[in-house]
Amino acid sequence: MFLYKQILKFLFNQRELALLGDQLKKKISPKYLNIFFVLPFLFHLILPIIRIINEPFKFVGIAPFLLGIILNIWSLRVLMENTTTIDFNAITTNLVTTGPFNFSRNPIYLSGVIILLGIAIFLGSLITFVFPVVLLLIMDKFYIPFEERKLEGIFGDEYLKYKQKVRKWI
Repeated sequence: MFLYKQILKFLFNQRELALLGDQLKKKISPKYLNIFFVLPFLFHLILPIIRIINEPFKFVGIAPFLLGIILNIWSLRVLMENTTTIDFNAITTNLVTTGPFNFSRNPIYLSGVIILLGIAIFLGSLITFVFPVVLLLIMDKFYIPFEERKLEGIFGDEYLKYKQKVRKWI
């Protein structure tokens, strides 16, 4: 992670990174990143490289897969119960701090990474472990900063206090 940050700092300054993230967010909705749930299967079939997890241990991947699904459903349900949007580009109407948002500011993104980790464990080939890491980095560097600036603009101090209390991921 440290090397990744150093490379980004070398290539872009903080302002350029923020602008790049804003442009990426406007052009590429996070729902397009659902391709990440297909890519591990394709790469596992095409480029399996090294199998690092074999049977019966690969079945351990079912637990994080199901945990990610449950976290995603729970997060979406809490958003709907609080009558706020689940559309990433729409204006947020309520700051939700209950349910999974009580321990993660980004439980939907977190659920995606956990699901991908479960898929990677289940498939067992080394190449599949790249996808949860890449998704986490894309979300962390481009999408989350954009959304946090948007929420700070809408909710001000209330969101800043929430940010201090609840971690970005877990």
